[in-house]
Amino acid sequence: MRSLRLLRSARLNAMTDADREWLASIGLRTVIDLRQGFEIRAWPDALGTLDVARINTPPSLEAENDPGLTFFGLYLSWLDDSGTAFADAVRALAAPDALPALVHCTAGKDRTGLVVALVLDVLGVEEKAIIADYMETDAMLRADKGDIVYEYTITADLIVGALAHVRSRWGTAEAYLLAHGVTAEDLAALREGLLAPE
Repeated sequence: MRSLRLLRSARLNAMTDADREWLASIGLRTVIDLRQGFEIRAWPDALGTLDVARINTPPSLEAENDPGLTFFGLYLSWLDDSGTAFADAVRALAAPDALPALVHCTAGKDRTGLVVALVLDVLGVEEKAIIADYMETDAMLRADKGDIVYEYTITADLIVGALAHVRSRWGTAEAYLLAHGVTAEDLAALREGLLAPE
């Protein structure tokens, strides 16, 4: 993969001038926000005057109202019921001049983790590398979670199970995205934008 083309993060409400300067220095062009409106109102992005396209494509949180739902069940509900939101995020990444791009939600681990895992799987990244990338969020939050408050920590079996669910129901991550509105042309553009030339 090409470096500094696809970034992921927790919410961006506590950004500093140095943060904004660094994002400007890498030429950031797109910020994809997977949060619901109430989260955006609670923690508005501090992007300042950065000249970036801002795209909001939130997966549904309705399943959280089910008291019997497990944390893994929440992941599956997003995959089953919010495929269009994930597809919209991927289509935004594939748009002309969209990269470098940053994807984020509130803690940067669950909704963001799923989107990035789907993208990495489509790019042909080995599953062990997808897991390592996913678990990096846990390591970062343990080291310094800042003002991020979250109820559930992540484990490797969450992303392994999520990808297995995608493969069981749709065959591949690519087929999953195609079924929810991403085109073959989008995926070709995504690969061109994110994969280093051979």
